[in-house]
Amino acid sequence: MKTSVARSPLPALALVLSLCLSLAFASKDVEEAGWRRGEEEGREEWGKRQSSSEGGRPYHFGEESFRDWARTRHGQFKVLERFDDELLRGSVGDYRVACLDAAPRAFLQPSHYDADEIFYVKEGEGVLVVLRKGKRESFCVKEGDVMVIPAGSIVYSANTHRSRWFRVVMLLKPVATPGRFEEFFPIGGQGLESFFSAFSDEVLQAAFNSRREELESIRGQSKGEIWQASEEQIRELSRSCSRGGRGGAGSGSSKEEEIKPRSLPSQKPIYSNKHGRMHIITGDECSHLRDLEMEVGIANITRGSMMAPRYSTRATKIAVVVEGNGYFEMACPHKTDSSGRSERREHSEHGREEEGEQGQKKSRGYRQVRAQIKEGSVIVLPAGHPATFVAGNEGNLAVICFGVGSSNDEEVFLTGGNSLLKQLDAPAKTLVFGEQGREAADRVIGAQTESVFLAGPQQQQRGGGGVSDM
Repeated sequence: MKTSVARSPLPALALVLSLCLSLAFASKDVEEAGWRRGEEEGREEWGKRQSSSEGGRPYHFGEESFRDWARTRHGQFKVLERFDDELLRGSVGDYRVACLDAAPRAFLQPSHYDADEIFYVKEGEGVLVVLRKGKRESFCVKEGDVMVIPAGSIVYSANTHRSRWFRVVMLLKPVATPGRFEEFFPIGGQGLESFFSAFSDEVLQAAFNSRREELESIRGQSKGEIWQASEEQIRELSRSCSRGGRGGAGSGSSKEEEIKPRSLPSQKPIYSNKHGRMHIITGDECSHLRDLEMEVGIANITRGSMMAPRYSTRATKIAVVVEGNGYFEMACPHKTDSSGRSERREHSEHGREEEGEQGQKKSRGYRQVRAQIKEGSVIVLPAGHPATFVAGNEGNLAVICFGVGSSNDEEVFLTGGNSLLKQLDAPAKTLVFGEQGREAADRVIGAQTESVFLAGPQQQQRGGGGVSDM
């Protein structure tokens, strides 16, 4: 791949790349893997825990890594495998990614999770009813909405559109068992058991103040977890929904406790140019996100364009591709020895780098983690790891990002008009580049005038021609 500033002197560029960790790759063992489909052999391959960069693992997950939680002819709910690799367990091991696809007029049975839910409506529209704090709230949700549902809230929902599917991407944070969550149904039905069935008859009769034969009425007559309602039932269900939440009686809640959908595309973009734009909802706009130390953002990258190499100072980003295709690259720490073998760099208890079997010191280096990505791909970007996304030439690339541990986080961009490297002072430049290389390095660092979203590699090869706005 050509560098984005092809006209710059190569020696100076090499010096800049050695300073900018995001672009310093000690080895060129770029290992790209094709998309593995649902074959059993493919599942086994994806399931292996390894620290190599093949296919982007353990930082990249394809559609094969999802497993069905619930599936009927009217929809499915699937959950990504756990972030169980040792490189991810400490930062995002407690979290789970899930996707919901509901057919037109599909109804989802009332239930609650022992997990906080942060969801993004990828496509369509629906009604979401939440029972919590002694009251009922009914919300109209649509494409681009972000909403937080606190753990333990009883929720039921429906796709209100006659022809379009309702698709949701969500991140769950279990509160009972780290990395594992359960779903609890108060009302049973076909192939569906109510959790009340676990209680003895005498306890239920006393709790409900009802006779045993009367308790049969709460067993439920539903047709499963996801089933189709009539148009009239959908109209009745959505009659009282609103953007701010409205519904039944109960004690009021303060503004701090209020839950409601927030439109991510309606937020003023924090970055925007002809190559892309970015919208973010932080804890300042949503107290529930603040309590979870999270933020949610979406990057829309114009076809053929890219995001400038960047890293987060504190947050680990769980990114889900919701539109388009392309690829991502990330610099990952590893160590190499004289034989060329490489692995993640570790340090001894005294803080010094480990030495090889023959006493030779192992050098610092960075492995390129790279993978092709498409709609449904999940990518984990650990804090401090420089990374970039590049959109394919067929269309725009849209990536929703859940920032885990975002309190006091900062995005650091390493190239472009807002590159942090521009803040190097003159004495430091002389020390790291040398007196003769300083001017050339200044030209390289300052050559890219665009910020955050840039012309991609192929656009640069064609002479930096622009593309149409999104």
